[in-house]
Amino acid sequence: MHCTWQLGMTWDEPLPNNIHDEWVAFVSDLPSLLNIRVPRYLNSSHGAPCYLLGFCDASQLGYAAVVYVRMVDVDVNASVCLIGTKTKLAPVKSLTIPRLELNAALLLARWLSRVRDILAPQLNIVGINAWSDSTIVLSWLGAPHEAFKIYVSNRVHQIRTLLPDCRWRHVDSVNNPADCASRGIMPAALAQHELYWHGPQLAYGDPSEWDDAHSPLPLCDLPELRPMSCAACVDEIEVEWFNRFSNYDRMLRVVAYMRRFIAAGIRRVRRQPDHNAPAYLQKSEIDSAARILEAESQRVHFAVLLRELSTGKHVSSKPLARLAPFIDPVGVIRVGGRLRHSLLAYDCKHPVLLAKHSHYAYLLCHRWHRVTCHAGPRVLTALISRRFWIVSLRSVLHRVITNCSICVRFDAKRVQPLMADLPDTRVQQRRAFDRVGVDYAGPLQMRETRLRKSRVFKIYIAVFICFITKAVHLEVVTDLSTDAFLAAFDRFIARRGLPSDVFSDCGTNFVGADKKLRALIHSPEGRAAIANSRAICEWHFNPPSAPHFGGLWEAAVRSTKRLLIRVIGTHIFTYEEFTTILARVEAVLNSRPLTPASTDPHDLECLTPSHFLIGQPLLTVPPRSGPESTRSLTDRWKLMDQCHQSFWRRWSSEYLTTLQERSKWTKGVPNVKVDDMVVVADNQNPPLMW
Repeated sequence: MHCTWQLGMTWDEPLPNNIHDEWVAFVSDLPSLLNIRVPRYLNSSHGAPCYLLGFCDASQLGYAAVVYVRMVDVDVNASVCLIGTKTKLAPVKSLTIPRLELNAALLLARWLSRVRDILAPQLNIVGINAWSDSTIVLSWLGAPHEAFKIYVSNRVHQIRTLLPDCRWRHVDSVNNPADCASRGIMPAALAQHELYWHGPQLAYGDPSEWDDAHSPLPLCDLPELRPMSCAACVDEIEVEWFNRFSNYDRMLRVVAYMRRFIAAGIRRVRRQPDHNAPAYLQKSEIDSAARILEAESQRVHFAVLLRELSTGKHVSSKPLARLAPFIDPVGVIRVGGRLRHSLLAYDCKHPVLLAKHSHYAYLLCHRWHRVTCHAGPRVLTALISRRFWIVSLRSVLHRVITNCSICVRFDAKRVQPLMADLPDTRVQQRRAFDRVGVDYAGPLQMRETRLRKSRVFKIYIAVFICFITKAVHLEVVTDLSTDAFLAAFDRFIARRGLPSDVFSDCGTNFVGADKKLRALIHSPEGRAAIANSRAICEWHFNPPSAPHFGGLWEAAVRSTKRLLIRVIGTHIFTYEEFTTILARVEAVLNSRPLTPASTDPHDLECLTPSHFLIGQPLLTVPPRSGPESTRSLTDRWKLMDQCHQSFWRRWSSEYLTTLQERSKWTKGVPNVKVDDMVVVADNQNPPLMW
């Protein structure tokens, strides 16, 4: 049947004579199979060690695997019993003999694995051994399977997985019992085939004598090897003198003088008359030196592209192929692009191509950065792109700008450690305006009277903010003097009470006020007042050049100015009008919610700073008049105290918890320590003096 499939015969087509004669002979010899007796009993009662023996072979007709079991009786006599045989026809698609032999080894591995699983409960199997007459297959099994092609690699891996402890050995074809099964044999010859029924003579010997003296073939001589891809990378380094320069113009001058010297030497050798060249370099010499440096840079960084363009091949690099590069008459690679028909200059239509890692490109960008007064990336990109096309130009410009010592001073980022925890003056319960911050807003303008030609003068606003409730108190101040501030501070104390702590920046009016208050305290009158009231105000100043210490009152100043500017506009008011508007602004600021507002009508009203001042928002609608309360003064006082305590409980549970997050400076950075290189910023001097 296999032969008919190979010949491509149909079902109705008569058989050829040779196939017909073979079939008739085979059918006539089938009665010989009646004389074959296969013993099935395996004597394993005494638990002697047993070995599974397997043999495989292949031919152009098929491949086969034969399995035996070797046992030893009580008298230490070895016996070999045939367990079974498996045969398969070779595929219709022709395979090489080594591949067929490998399929036979895989068939044997599967057959041995199955026999082992079946007989292991009944027999004491101590070892599995397999033989093949193929030197190539044995070498495949002894080498890493990853080194071979997929067909061989998969089968070698399966064999090792099925029989990890199996020992593979070499056997001659004469002593291989699987040879007859792979080539085919007539029934009469099979009945008389002693090698097949009883195994080879070596199976009866001592297992220690089964060691194979055959050595595997070298890996490089084996067929079916996987092709190895080796990439040889050669980094072409720019010549040493090329990287010695840190200035573009100086490099051009050196190359121009070198060309002038070489040209003079050539004329001297050829005994040509010398030209009286000027002492200074001409523009043509500078341009020639630039062309030489550009070509040298391209030779180093675009060696493959230069070779492809010189030989007329297609550009292999896709990013460069989009530019349609070409070599100009002087040997410099330029961008072809799509602007050939435009009216631009030749250098602008076809700029010179440079690599981003080229030292020449870096010096060129550095030169343009200095010429343009340290311009930014956008200006430099627009100017450089008129003559040069630098791959990844923005990254090159980034390196130039970050390495510029002048730009580093102007763009340096200040050290920003992790935002500190809130001080105790912000998170501890105290009365409103017990701890305050103060700053000035302005200047603004005010009229003396409402007359048309009345005098207009400047005024300022002293902004006091409570550290605990964020309540705001605004006072009009006529100037920036210490006396004017002390008067505003006195009015603040008269209406809000004496604060225990006052925080401000280092303004001269605040410093002067602190000095005068200290002098007053140390006077006899001041000591007597302190002894009677047991009250004293302590002033705290921010460190110099640290405005972030006063973020709370800076935000209050911003909110105040924002509301005033939107209300006042360009109008100039009198004192009465302005103080009325300022009081209204103060009421708005003190009615701002401390916590996010809720849309649920059943929730309590939002907590505001005015709750800690008057017990309700300053801008609420007045309640309807009703009958007077009949409660006693004691009950009334208890009710007010409960309301007051309720406000503080809500302040602790609703407002204070919202201060957990850090709005900025969330990354912890190491503190500056000795031997760290830093730029000390001085607000009194320009950055170039830092």
